[in-house]
Amino acid sequence: MNLTLTGRHFEITPHLKAHVDEKIRRLEKFGEQIIESEIVLFKESVRDVAEGKVHLSHTVLAAKGTGDDMYMAVNDVVDKLVAQLHRYEGKLHDRKRHPVENQ
Repeated sequence: MNLTLTGRHFEITPHLKAHVDEKIRRLEKFGEQIIESEIVLFKESVRDVAEGKVHLSHTVLAAKGTGDDMYMAVNDVVDKLVAQLHRYEGKLHDRKRHPVENQ
């Protein structure tokens, strides 16, 4: 999985990059479905914001997380992406054909 980390008008420290890498590892349990992920970090007027996109084979999932500091924003966006991936997997599982029982 490729990770693109960008800071808009914001310098990304090595410690913050390590924190993002650690949190993104939670997405690896979804296996080969994830092709690429993008995280953009920036500051709004009073809060820190992290936007994330996860590119799957046929769709793109996006989320926006906010927090009092950048670490909380990263945690928020990763939690939202994990929830979306769980829902997406559930939809794929429900679409599979189930065998018809003989009566």
